Amino acid sequence: MPLIENRVRIFIYAFIWTSYAVLHAVSVSWLVSLPFWTLFADALFHAVLFAGLCIILWIVLQNGKYETLMPLQRILCYGILAVTIVALGTGTGYFLDYVFLGEEDVYALVSTLPVKALAGLMLYVIFVLSFYIDLQRTETEPETEPETEQSEKPESGQNTPADTELLERIMVKTKQTIKVIPVNDIVYLRSEGDYVMIISGDGKYLKEQTMKYFESRLPKSLFIRVHRSYIVNIEYISAIESYGKQNQQALMKNGDWLKVSPAGYKALKSALR
Repeated sequence: MPLIENRVRIFIYAFIWTSYAVLHAVSVSWLVSLPFWTLFADALFHAVLFAGLCIILWIVLQNGKYETLMPLQRILCYGILAVTIVALGTGTGYFLDYVFLGEEDVYALVSTLPVKALAGLMLYVIFVLSFYIDLQRTETEPETEPETEQSEKPESGQNTPADTELLERIMVKTKQTIKVIPVNDIVYLRSEGDYVMIISGDGKYLKEQTMKYFESRLPKSLFIRVHRSYIVNIEYISAIESYGKQNQQALMKNGDWLKVSPAGYKALKSALR
């Protein structure tokens, strides 16, 4: 999920939900005669829950194949997701109210249930729309990236710079150690703005680098740029499926589905013969 891929975005995400908690507490203050700190605690419980559920929802939307469903099936799935998100968020929130605020306050806060349910439904709609807007932006942007360094610019008649050495391993910093990832262990790489997420057999690692850098330095016999956002190791492809009209997606051996652009599909066919 792009909003939580680095510390700055995590801070922004936390700030958004904290602001939501404050606004929610203010908006229901006229419904119940409780101290503001109680209303804020209640709103904060629900905000934290909805924030976590939105992360799960993003993962579900990213890995689900809802585009392949019939319109009625798609509407039904989105409806079930909406009910599940709202029910889990409000129900678990009231349980936390009961544990931390007490039974008397919970009875008073029940009157705010319609407001919470409506807010949860609106948040769900906004979040789903933002997901598909981001997805559409990714799909429509050109696959080629502008060169940012003169040293990465290919010479005439060559696919990669003359002094480029192919990578055999990639080093990434974790919290306390430096992880060395052999390129053969990489399942695929995913663009994350100014970073690249490296998905290997034993985890995910964020690297401050560009997709263009890896595209020019990974062995072309193994790694194919199948999409603006993805470079895949062809040894980890389990299947390639069509969905919709002239759209393909690749199933990786770790269970992830990745979108494949028309140009990426041609490159895959050539590499896989």
